[in-house]
Amino acid sequence: MADADAGAEAEVIVQLRALARPAKAGTADVLDVRRLLERRFGVTAEPLHPGVGDPALIGWQRVAVPAGVDAEAVATALRDHPAVEAAYVKPPADLP
Repeated sequence: MADADAGAEAEVIVQLRALARPAKAGTADVLDVRRLLERRFGVTAEPLHPGVGDPALIGWQRVAVPAGVDAEAVATALRDHPAVEAAYVKPPADLP
């Protein structure tokens, strides 16, 4: 499914499973997810809440998906990864 606006960037939000959440960045599961994103889609993940120590927030990642890359395909591939609890395409923000 292509983005409605071909020039728009989409955002995929990812929640890693509790066992895959790093005590610090760089665990094998996180690296495996990042390799999947880079290899298949040419995108990277970054912490949704950088610098936090709260275990409930550490496992959340953000993936900026550029125009021309199917954001739903990215989310689907992430959901199929064993280290991922959930992944979804964030809906666009409504204008006020």
